[in-house]
Amino acid sequence: MYSATTDEVESFVQDSRQTSTAQASTVTSQVAQIPNHSTPEVNMNNTAWLDATIYFLQTQSKPVFLSTIRSHLISHGSLPSAVTPETLAALFVQETKRQGSALKVHPGLFFSVTPSHAQTHEDKQERYRHRYHKLRQSVRHMVFENAAMCDETVRVEEKIQKAREERSFLLKKLLQYQTVNELASLVSQAQAELTCPSQPGDSASRTSKQKPRKRPSAEESAKAKAGKKVKKELVKKHFVQQIPLDDLGRPIFPIVLGSLTVHSLGEIVHERQVFHTEQYIFPVGFCSSRMFADLDDLSKTCLYTCKIVDGGISPRFEIVPETHPDKVIVGTNADDCRNQLLAAINNTRASDTADMTKHGANFFGFGNPTIKHLIQSSPGARKCSNYKWQKFEVCRPHPPDGVDASSSCTAMATGSNQSLPDP
Repeated sequence: MYSATTDEVESFVQDSRQTSTAQASTVTSQVAQIPNHSTPEVNMNNTAWLDATIYFLQTQSKPVFLSTIRSHLISHGSLPSAVTPETLAALFVQETKRQGSALKVHPGLFFSVTPSHAQTHEDKQERYRHRYHKLRQSVRHMVFENAAMCDETVRVEEKIQKAREERSFLLKKLLQYQTVNELASLVSQAQAELTCPSQPGDSASRTSKQKPRKRPSAEESAKAKAGKKVKKELVKKHFVQQIPLDDLGRPIFPIVLGSLTVHSLGEIVHERQVFHTEQYIFPVGFCSSRMFADLDDLSKTCLYTCKIVDGGISPRFEIVPETHPDKVIVGTNADDCRNQLLAAINNTRASDTADMTKHGANFFGFGNPTIKHLIQSSPGARKCSNYKWQKFEVCRPHPPDGVDASSSCTAMATGSNQSLPDP
């Protein structure tokens, strides 16, 4: 009988490889041919054997053969020993046809359990949780790194600010020492020339070696005097006033020099030669103001604003009176503008009493030694090919005799007003 059962199982295995439907029909027909007294009744409502089968298949990593499942269920008491493999196979096939079944049949009467949806969802949630923890660690690391970079930036900015303050302090000290050293050298040279002792032996030898000189003629003496005057003019000194500076060593505007007030030095245009001469530089954007006689009432004064703007080919000089902003005096140079202003004043007075000498640079302010020194120290001044570099010295409280008085804007304004008679 055992051999017959084995033949039937082998025939069932061959049929089950074709389709699961053929397996079910074959098993059902085989189960129907078994006598009733040999077929045990299995309670379909009692699913203990099915739960035990699913639990056993879940612990296995691969499909399990039918006989192995039957032996496990019988050993654990979940299935009666009287249940034949054919009956158990029929029950398993019937269970696989049920919708939502956890069993899955494979060719050769091998069975496995399908992964449940809940288990798949838990696996996904676990993967997402793992990724979330990684992202959180990365964000925390980036936050700490950003905070460290911000702290380092603050420290570097503090070092830069400290270096700027030290630079401005050293620059001020350097300018002070340079000015003091230059003045000290000049004073020491003058004292050395005046207080140089003369030895008697040397004077006697000089007098003995001196030869009688010829008396110079009148023409030679005149030439010598003219040469001395030229030398005095060449060595004429230019003194500048001390002006307040900021922490970076730049002048603080507005700069007030008597009746002249400079609001801006402008920018040097070194590419075009018409924007500078041998004596002056005409920076574009230069702006100043001063008090001068009014055009309508000469007994009063008016505020005049002087500007240098870019005229394209050449600089354009403008004088704008505060009382008549529509009457702008425009000229190709500073002397032309000032002469037009004085001509208007002469027309108002009906006389030619105003001084028409060339003081336009001083009237505008860029001829003042202090402003001239600042313009000469501005960026681009070294690139002006026609301009002759001049040397300036810091003015002492009382300038010595021989200082160029005509360079003072205050003296110019006073002289111009004095030249105009009272109305």
